[in-house]
Amino acid sequence: MARVNGAGRRLLIVAGERAWTERWLTDRLHKATDGPADDLLWVARSAPAPWTCVPSHAVSQRLGSESRLLVFNGHDGLHPDAFAIAVGTLRDGGDCVLLMPPPDTWPAFDDPDRRRFAAYPRVTADLTGHFLARLQRLWRVEPGVCIVTADNPDAARPRRAGPAPAAVEITPAQADAIAAVAHVARGHARRPLVITADRGRGKSTLLGIAAASLLADGLRRIVVLAPHRAAVATLWRHAALAAGLPPSAPRRLLIGGGELCLLRPADWRATEATAADLVVVDEAAAIPVGVLERVLAHANRIVFATTRHGYEGSGRGFDLRFRAALDRAMPQWRAMRLSAPVRWTEGDPLERLLNASLVLDAELADDAAAVGDVSIARCDATTLANDESLLRAVFGLLITAHYQTRPSDLRQLLDNPDAVLWLARDGQHVLGVLLALREGGIDAPMAKQIMSGARRPRGHLLPQSLAFHAGFAECLTLRSLRIQRIAVHPARSGEGIGSRLLAGARTWAYRNAIDLLGCAFGAERRLITFWRRNGLQPVRLGVRVDAASASHSLFMLQGISNDGVELAGLAHARFLDDLPWSLGASLSDLDPVIAVDLLRGRDCGDIVIGERQRTELARLTHGARQIDTADALVWRALVLRMAGDGDTESLAPLCAWRLQHRSVADVCARYAIEGRDALDRALRTALRVSPSDG
Repeated sequence: MARVNGAGRRLLIVAGERAWTERWLTDRLHKATDGPADDLLWVARSAPAPWTCVPSHAVSQRLGSESRLLVFNGHDGLHPDAFAIAVGTLRDGGDCVLLMPPPDTWPAFDDPDRRRFAAYPRVTADLTGHFLARLQRLWRVEPGVCIVTADNPDAARPRRAGPAPAAVEITPAQADAIAAVAHVARGHARRPLVITADRGRGKSTLLGIAAASLLADGLRRIVVLAPHRAAVATLWRHAALAAGLPPSAPRRLLIGGGELCLLRPADWRATEATAADLVVVDEAAAIPVGVLERVLAHANRIVFATTRHGYEGSGRGFDLRFRAALDRAMPQWRAMRLSAPVRWTEGDPLERLLNASLVLDAELADDAAAVGDVSIARCDATTLANDESLLRAVFGLLITAHYQTRPSDLRQLLDNPDAVLWLARDGQHVLGVLLALREGGIDAPMAKQIMSGARRPRGHLLPQSLAFHAGFAECLTLRSLRIQRIAVHPARSGEGIGSRLLAGARTWAYRNAIDLLGCAFGAERRLITFWRRNGLQPVRLGVRVDAASASHSLFMLQGISNDGVELAGLAHARFLDDLPWSLGASLSDLDPVIAVDLLRGRDCGDIVIGERQRTELARLTHGARQIDTADALVWRALVLRMAGDGDTESLAPLCAWRLQHRSVADVCARYAIEGRDALDRALRTALRVSPSDG
């Protein structure tokens, strides 16, 4: 096997029947003069001895590691996320060997990866092949691709990259960034640093080295906030290496007299900021802006770092969504960008090919000025797959609008027949995108098994959740359209384009015998307001906080058909009936502001305050009776107050205290209230507005 240094990386496609492609590769690996590559990454369900393999679902565990040769067995499924991660491990001069069927068969290939998008009762054969057909078209003319078939088996052989340097070599740009991180920790407070870089630029390496150096020099605690453990594997490994410690899984690392701690978004609390000398937010584009704003509100020394064009999150989207919050909270923030790659050379063919193939480098159009009337129309997958500029415009909007958009979303967009897409255009500009999934319409026998807990078929998120967890079995057999994404160009926000897209989807749903229009998202006040304004009502809150979004999942519905209207109304009423009780149990950690907003308009016929209770309530509000002696009365009065038109912000701490049973210390700390006496006064003031009889 040839060793190549500085020659750029290459995509080597070995195309043919599975057995032949595997035999071709193993023959050449065994004949290599330097022996089996122990730093070969083989992504597959199985690999021949003496090599070991990593299944595609576990490739994220290899983030930050390096390989000198990459083998990806596409016969097991070409998972776009796994492929992007695996390519990111490959050193300069190495090959990505992709085992695939003959190229002419790709559009019809029953790729196992498509199984993820085949919602019951569909099978993979029901899905389209636009994703692979597009790759076939792009890769056949790409100079960084070499294709080997049974007809030309000697067209190429696998190239192995040279060995990694014995020690980590810091580039001048990385050294400057390390110094900038130290300045945040040691210099003036409230002057955060924002580091952006494309993949392979050494961002995580420099953060690990900087953290180890600062802790060794006396910092007590550095908190790393990241979407998941795999995202900080490289940072952790280099922090341990720089400190002379054995590698460990990301969680807690003791260096000098201090510690490096990992937190996920759901774990973030204001107390974490006060206990930390420095907060490092890694892969910030993959974290909701609401969480980042909470970090800004409580931490004084912060480094934000994110991948600009990555398999998860978008640095461009992060910049657009977060810059305004930074300007408001800490206007003296500083930006740095790492542009030179570390693991491969500038202009690497494989990086260019991967970015183009998976649309990782999609950007928003700079020119979105109004030039005419905005039109709303459906766009089919065939059109999208065959119009590269249109595809990049659409996916660029999706990446910018949502922090969890991944390459797999590209495959769903092109291959899932249940995906429906609407575009808002102003002339040639794509200003908005709405992506929805058809769900429901499940047959009665399967619906019965779902309700009994015997089956959870693939797909159908909205109907299965409402049926199994909320008891609305009818959702399974009714047909629904779940809005998965709405994205509008930032330059045209506030013009009602999102609402117009939603109106277009609603009209289509009515004409196509859809019963329910719905959505599910991490509960956020701004989004709840948007969906309510467009006619959807909350019907369920997930009881667990999502680790990535740090919020509860909220499901909202609007009826389209008569049956749908009846079910949506019933589900909404039952949700509001149950909400006050749930706030003291499974939803005790729900954001109190959101809780108060959701209670607004509740029919409180089940809560009665009679004449005697009114008298006691008056005594309580004037201080003649202690609050702790009237728990039930206070609870009833607060629910009635929140169902009315009171100020959400002033009622939120009272909701946290009396409905969600949070401690006085916790409520006072969160809302900057000066102790129990001040909290008592706030409660009495709120309840002086007499609630009406139930």
